[in-house]
Amino acid sequence: MKQIAFIFIFLSIAFSAVAGDYDFSALHGLKGKNGDVWFEISGYDIHVTFQKGKLSDKKKITSLKKKYKIKNIQAEFSDPQLEIPNEIIETQYPWEWNADVKVNAIYYLLQHAENELSILSFQTLNQRDVLLEQAFIKAFCDKTLDEFVSEDWTGEYISFAGRTVQLGNACGWRSPHNFYCKGGQISWSEFPSADAADSDLATRIIANGKKNVQILSTDYIGVLFEDIPTLAKRIVYKQVGSYYPLIVYYISQEVRERYISCVMSTYGYNRNDYELPLLLQNFMSIPNPPDWANNQFDVPDPEPVSAEDKEYMKNSWPSTEIRLGTLVPVGNLSNVYGAAPSVDLFCKIPINQKTSIDFGFLVAVPANRQQFKLSYKDNTDDTKLRMVVGASLRSSYMKTRLNDNWRYNLYSGIGFSSCQTDLAKRINDDGTKDFHSVTTVDIYEGIQLNYKRIGCFLELHYAPYTLSDKVANNFGNKFWNMGLTYTF
Repeated sequence: MKQIAFIFIFLSIAFSAVAGDYDFSALHGLKGKNGDVWFEISGYDIHVTFQKGKLSDKKKITSLKKKYKIKNIQAEFSDPQLEIPNEIIETQYPWEWNADVKVNAIYYLLQHAENELSILSFQTLNQRDVLLEQAFIKAFCDKTLDEFVSEDWTGEYISFAGRTVQLGNACGWRSPHNFYCKGGQISWSEFPSADAADSDLATRIIANGKKNVQILSTDYIGVLFEDIPTLAKRIVYKQVGSYYPLIVYYISQEVRERYISCVMSTYGYNRNDYELPLLLQNFMSIPNPPDWANNQFDVPDPEPVSAEDKEYMKNSWPSTEIRLGTLVPVGNLSNVYGAAPSVDLFCKIPINQKTSIDFGFLVAVPANRQQFKLSYKDNTDDTKLRMVVGASLRSSYMKTRLNDNWRYNLYSGIGFSSCQTDLAKRINDDGTKDFHSVTTVDIYEGIQLNYKRIGCFLELHYAPYTLSDKVANNFGNKFWNMGLTYTF
């Protein structure tokens, strides 16, 4: 760690003479409503935010690390060459979408005033450029970056490699140098050399091989990029569960003495769709599409839906689960009732492919009911159960898929359980009766084994009825629920 810090300090001294002359013409910044600013330059995503605190407050620094998820710290030190109190944190970690690609990240914590901190995070999928980082920090401290920052996220006019492009107010920035409009998206970076642009593009191609993404085709095609003949790499991806493939064009080219790494994308009907949306037509054309390409007069067929897609879509939509089971009381509760046939109904809301949040209701009618004493107000009477009702919120996680048809889930839930008695509390004007009940919180865990849509389940409930002063301390608190389930 000391060697890393020494090298960094040595480089900062070597670069200090030229940092003030760094060319920021390729820099693009966008300011958010909360005052945060995002920048992009040469493959770096830079985020500037502001916090109250002091560098000397170690608890504050620790909380900032947690807040910004700073992990895999490789070095942590101060740079005496910066004309401001600072703390620098260097990290490297696998990119969340593709572990084969590493993110190089460095965080600069700068103390501007007595209780004011600036946090500047630099993140890149490429090798670090310490000269760029040092020059940016100096320019930030000198407050010379404002000319590169815009608060307009609509982007009616954008500057692309030195050319102003008019696109209309229906379009917008997703992030700096990342623009979306009417079915097309373009992102780009400018680099000081052709090799740097080529290297960045190659890294982005690897990075885009994400989880749950299938590559349908890969080829090269001749295009005109900013009216320059260019060979573009065309890759067609299909996200599991998506009807339409994503068609991406990767281009590295020198444009107006700028070295550009550019990624353009659009959704198509299928892998042979070579039509370009209006946004991409502002930057690229395909003079000679292949003979098999679809054109604007075709009505092309979509990509076939695979079994994996069907399963994904089935698990990605809300569903209803009905369960037929039996409550089996445990311990002292078995002195109150015997087995109770039950019906459950759950509405399942998927969070992702493996997790769902479920809302459910239960009704059970006990058999072999035994008398017990129920206290209410100043009275104590003998009564029996009429039914057990409950409602709960359940978190379900698909632990593993045994094969295409078999899987099992683990889940836990919390709700309420109410033992409804046959002791009338009041008689209403219409002749109906309200009955006394014993209600308490219900906490449970369970496991469910499924074959396609049919399954079986087993769960253990803890419902502390004895917290109520209506029943004796030996009333009982536990019961099993088991049975069959069907999802539709």
